[in-house]
Amino acid sequence: MISSRLFEFSVSILFVGISQHVSASADFPLYSQQCRDDAGPPFADDEEHFGKGGKYHDGSFARPILQNEQCAPPVKKACDSRPSKTAYLEGPIDCGGNGWYCRITKEDGWKNVNLVGDYNFGLCNSEEAFGESGYDKDGHCHGSEDDSTYYWWVRDHWHRQYNGHLRCCCGWFEGSSSTAMYDQRIANRCDYRRLVKKGTTNKCRDANEGHGKGFESGCDKKYRDQIGSPIPEDNNICWEVSRFGYTEKKGGTKMPSVTGGSPAPSSKGGDSGSGDECVEKKKTKFFLKENKKGKVIKKTCKWLGKKNKKMKKKVCARDDSNDKFAPANIACPITCDLCDDQLSSI
Repeated sequence: MISSRLFEFSVSILFVGISQHVSASADFPLYSQQCRDDAGPPFADDEEHFGKGGKYHDGSFARPILQNEQCAPPVKKACDSRPSKTAYLEGPIDCGGNGWYCRITKEDGWKNVNLVGDYNFGLCNSEEAFGESGYDKDGHCHGSEDDSTYYWWVRDHWHRQYNGHLRCCCGWFEGSSSTAMYDQRIANRCDYRRLVKKGTTNKCRDANEGHGKGFESGCDKKYRDQIGSPIPEDNNICWEVSRFGYTEKKGGTKMPSVTGGSPAPSSKGGDSGSGDECVEKKKTKFFLKENKKGKVIKKTCKWLGKKNKKMKKKVCARDDSNDKFAPANIACPITCDLCDDQLSSI
């Protein structure tokens, strides 16, 4: 017979093991890669600034672009356990360890703030990008060979207010994906963010500089047939976010009137996110909540429009969603009073 003392010890070890397992699966990111020059509040102070479980992008106007009402494949696993906006902006991304690259381009109706001041690339579908190695009028490009750096680059550039339309794809080095950055058919140049190893952040000033690994190879002349046409990226390895970047306009503050999305010029097929952000349909369903049994409760914009002001404000402040249904502030922008120029709902 097992003694009570031994039993208690065994149970305590069991619970410690369970606790460690849960913690390991729940903790993301695994450790801080934030360097001294990274913009935004210290990662260690997030709970103090944003509350327990809060995110720096909570209440923002950023919108993940779904593909056929589903999360894009590289963020699908993240979407299974996190709200879609969090998954798109944080990850963890699943690029198979092949790295990633992102481009931020101007978006109509969304003030770009500091983006224009750091344009650094030209798309490989224009005469200028092929003809001038220094041509850099199309936006800001950044990437890495390491998937885990994605969270830290997004967080930094979000707070630098490089505001615009974000489009990211898997693949940094040549052959790492169907259209990798080093294939020389996407952009003529792209900045690089290095991996910061655990326990070395005290020695890191800026992971975006001082490594000599930026892509500077230009556009390969064999792809000149792309000039004037969309770059043939594979949407199965790409994902997009509309209205990317920090703005002081939060919560109930009216957002700028958006008369059309502005996806990255390289988009081809799929859900590009274009269209009128300030049009809604009364029958559009949004994610309201999950009940105790895990069943999704969804409602329509028409239902929300009949609620009192207090209830509308409460529902419109939520960012919860799933792969099929967006939150009310995205599905019903007019009812949530998020447009300067209120248009008639359909």
